[in-house]
Amino acid sequence: MSDEFPKIGRNREKFVAGLFSLYFIVGLASCTQGGFYFFQLLDRYAAGYSILIAVLFESIAVSWIYGTKRFCEDIQDMIGFKPGIYWRVCWRFVAPMFLLFIIVYGLIGHEPLQYEDYIYPFWANVLGWCIAISSTACIPGMAIYKLIVTPGTIKQVF
Repeated sequence: MSDEFPKIGRNREKFVAGLFSLYFIVGLASCTQGGFYFFQLLDRYAAGYSILIAVLFESIAVSWIYGTKRFCEDIQDMIGFKPGIYWRVCWRFVAPMFLLFIIVYGLIGHEPLQYEDYIYPFWANVLGWCIAISSTACIPGMAIYKLIVTPGTIKQVF
């Protein structure tokens, strides 16, 4: 963060203090009687779908945008030989399709969150989806932003 935003670098102690204060406040919710319910909410929504969607976008970016050919050349520079056809097919087709299948299958079979006999209220599930979306919305958001601000035609930008 301090490399991207020089103001943070100059005020590193204040930034870290503010960040850790936020972590402390969020952590306090885990220490209450409902702490495990809060943990379940974060575990279900912040970890599962967010990671799968981020990895899906990453596999698409590496294999389709950066390019499998360039990626294999980079690997050859690092280890001395190019990966075989199996790896190239997996990176380009199998991994994105497999991840997409897992995400869609999970969404189709999605049920509202519950822990033992307690069924979470509707607003808690909405909050969970907002948490999940907050960490993944930046990926397509930044891609759209870069498409808009990069000079040239759409074909040139791609």
